This record gives sequence, structure tokens and C-alpha cells, in this order.
Amino acid sequence: MRDYGIEHWPETGTGIKFVRVEGLAPGNALSARETALYGAFRMEKRRKEWLAGRLAAKCLLSAAANEADQSRLDISYDQLGRPACAGRIVSISHSGGWAMAAIKEGTSFIGADLEKIEERHPAWYKDYFLPGELATPDPGEATRLWAIKEALLKALGLGLAADPLSIRAGGQKIILAGKALGRYSELGSPPFVVSTKPFPEGFWTAVAAAR
Repeated sequence: MRDYGIEHWPETGTGIKFVRVEGLAPGNALSARETALYGAFRMEKRRKEWLAGRLAAKCLLSAAANEADQSRLDISYDQLGRPACAGRIVSISHSGGWAMAAIKEGTSFIGADLEKIEERHPAWYKDYFLPGELATPDPGEATRLWAIKEALLKALGLGLAADPLSIRAGGQKIILAGKALGRYSELGSPPFVVSTKPFPEGFWTAVAAAR
């Protein structure tokens, strides 16, 4: 299995790290607070995903902060609920046995998403895509656009507290509306760029970051 090191995506100016969920142990990477959180998970699947996401994020933070002792990099949350450590925002996602983290220096507007391509129920398309947003109900393209929406909602600090229909990701230009537009305005309407890339084993990834 390929070991993914830290990648640099020039389109968004972000550092990216992928980690496989299975076979991980916390070692000495977690702070005392994080160790307690890790031990408190009742569902093994959720505990493994949380750990993989944290280890991916700490790899990026360790490089950015030049801090070899990852236990000193305690990841909490900012006022908008985004993962944060020592003033840096780091975005975390996991899907289908993989975790992904993304970071960009000098901005808090950063969001990443990793989504496995799957067949979806027809109702899913109606719930998450505006009329005409998808040219065809292709699972691959739908997953790519869904990853864009998720990445932007994370950058906005909204997650699924906002209606995914408040973002139109299909077409030549991304359009925000409703709660997404309101939060974007509150954050100062930073110009942003979005990049999508396929990931092996049938995934799409998306990163949204301020320019």
C-alpha cells in the first residue's frame, strides 16, 4: 500500500496529507486531552476515523510549526467549529477507510473533503443538487460536486448546518446563497479557489481555500 507523504497542491496553495484508517495507533502523538477524547469513543469505526484524521492533521501542523513533538499540537476548535491548533485552521475529512487533512498558512478560510464514489438513491440528487446543477446523474461527477460543497461548507465553518442547496457547484462559477452567502459575507468575502482531484480506489477530493 502506498504511503502518502505531505503533498502540495499549487492550485490552492495547500498542504495535503492522506492517511489510511486501518492499522493505526496513537503512539505519542496525542495530547492528554486528545488521549481522553480518543478513549471516550464508543464506536470503534468512529474512533479509528477520528484518530486517522488527527494524525493526518498533526503531520501537517508538525511541518508548519516545526514541532517534532506532536503531543504538543493539541487540536481543538475555533469559534466556528473548525479544527484549529495554535492559530492555524486545519480541515479534516474521512471516507471509505481514508482520512484527509489540509492546511494553508495565512488564512482561516480552508476546507477539504474526501468522498468515495458510490451509487446514490435518486432522492439524494434532489436533496443536494439544484435543478440543472448536474448535467446527468453520473455518480462520479455528482461525488465531485458534492465534495466541493462539503469543502466550502467546512471553510465557512457551517458544515451541514447549512443547506447544501445554498451552494451551486456545477457550471462555470460557484454561486453561494442563503446561509452560505451570509457566512461568507461575515468572513469578509475572501476571494477563494477550489481544486478537485481524483484519489485512487474510487474517490474524489476537493479543497477550497482563500487565494
